[in-house]
This record gives sequence, C-alpha cells and structure tokens, in this order.
Amino acid sequence: MTLNLARLHETFAAEISGVDLANPDEDALERIASAIDEYGVVVVRGQTLQNDEQVAFASRFGPLELSVTRYRSGTKQRIERKEIVDVSNLDENDRPRAMNDRLRMLLLGNRLWHTDSSFRATPGALSMLYAGVVPPEGGETEFADTRTAYETLPRALRNRVEDSVAEHALMYSREQLGFTDFSQEERDALPPVQHPVVRVSPAHGRRALYIGSHASHIVGLPVPEGRMMLRDLLDHATARETVYVHHWRVGDLVIWDNRCTMHRGKAYDESYPRDLRRVTTSDIQARSTLDMLRERRSVNM
Repeated sequence: MTLNLARLHETFAAEISGVDLANPDEDALERIASAIDEYGVVVVRGQTLQNDEQVAFASRFGPLELSVTRYRSGTKQRIERKEIVDVSNLDENDRPRAMNDRLRMLLLGNRLWHTDSSFRATPGALSMLYAGVVPPEGGETEFADTRTAYETLPRALRNRVEDSVAEHALMYSREQLGFTDFSQEERDALPPVQHPVVRVSPAHGRRALYIGSHASHIVGLPVPEGRMMLRDLLDHATARETVYVHHWRVGDLVIWDNRCTMHRGKAYDESYPRDLRRVTTSDIQARSTLDMLRERRSVNM
C-alpha cells in the first residue's frame, strides 16, 4: 500500500491518498498518525466506511466519547452506535428535519467556531467526520490553525493569555444563538469546566490557542473583559490566512486534532439531504497521536 501526502494549506492541513481506512495496515496507521501530529487536519478521500468500520478505525487512536445527543432521555436516534454524532439534517426516518426540530437547532451551534468537546472535563482529542451524502453546494467545513494563530499573536497579548484559564460550557455556546432547551439531566452531565487558554502540543511542543464558542469567560477577569479578550483571540485565529476550507465529497473522512485547530460548518440548502457522521476520541492522557496509536496497539496485542 503506497501512501501519498499533499499539503492543502501553507501552515497546516494535508491530504493522504492510497489507503483503505476500513482495512489499513500498521505502516499506514503510523503514517496517518504522524501526519495528524504534523498538520493538524488530514483529509482522506474515496472511502466507503460503514458505521462499525468508522468506529473501529477511530478507536485505534484512543477511547471514544459518547455522543452529546445521548444525555437526554427519550431523544429519538437515527444511528444506533452511541459513539457516533449524527451531524446530518435527517430525522430518524431519514427525512430532512423540520426547521424547528430541537436537534437541528442544537446542531446549528456547529456553525460557530469551536473545538469539539472543550466543554467536557476530559476534552476531545481527534475528531473523524465521514461524508455519506452531501448537498450539491454549500455545507463546507472551515478549519483554523490555532498553533500558527498563537505564534503570530502580538507579544503583549501573547504574554497576557499565556497563563489564562477559560471556562467552557456547551450551554453557553448554544445560548449565544438563543437556544436554551436543555434538560436538567443534560446540565448535570455537562457542567461548566475550565481549561488553559494556551495548550502545548504533546507531539511537537508547539503552543496553540484553545478557545472557541464554548469558552464563556476568563477565570479571574471581569466577565465583559474576559469575553472581549476571547473575541479578540478568535478574530485573530480565524483570519483568512490561517483558515483551510474543506469542500466535501461523498467518501471523505476528515480527521482533525482539536487541541490545535478550530472549525465551523457552513450553511447549505437543507431541502437536500446531508449525512455526515463524527466520532471523537477523548484526550485522556494528552499524548501525541502517534504515541496513542502505539499504546493502543500494545494493549490490544
């Protein structure tokens, strides 16, 4: 199996070809892991993954999170696997959701710049999003390089945020859009958590901004001041020169490291079906992707 790698952006993001992710060999897995560590976003096109195959592939890189939609009892699910987040516009009958559908409104928050699961005490490490059906146009995903964003901060602002801590909450990010329909069981399962504003990459030691729509305020600062700081950081991190735009094709699997990137989805005509499915690993040990792959392999041997 011969893998080829092509850079997609000047500072991050790459495409790998020549691999079947339903049946990758160990050398291919190591090269993919190394590419994730180096580029932050890795695109693999032309895949034909079933749900179990996507879950099996993702689990090679770490323990998997439970989908955030599973915390509310009685929610109708289209996908049986609890590890898969249904990032589609389809209801349990595979029809486009109504405009006022609760899950649709919850998922509208994905159009805000964010990093997956920063609202969890153990945040997300790698996300892997697979495209089964895409609309004729629209629905792109934009990615921001938060390592380069940190490195290009004005020195005074960099010094100011170096030891800062932000509070993150899923409910905060959704409340920005006016969505507050969370049950008490959801609020109890996902209380606010705190994370450093600057994280150090476990792969190469590069620093990265760790911000996004789930970040409510800076601990120790007046809330308005902390939110202005977070807004300034977000504006800087999402400048056009630090953003890669992915145009989806059926069969794409895009892998990104939430510890050094942000992303957001773009709007599309929702009268067309769009079926994307995401699996996310937990950053339990804050290890590099390659180290996690090797550790998981040794445990399963």
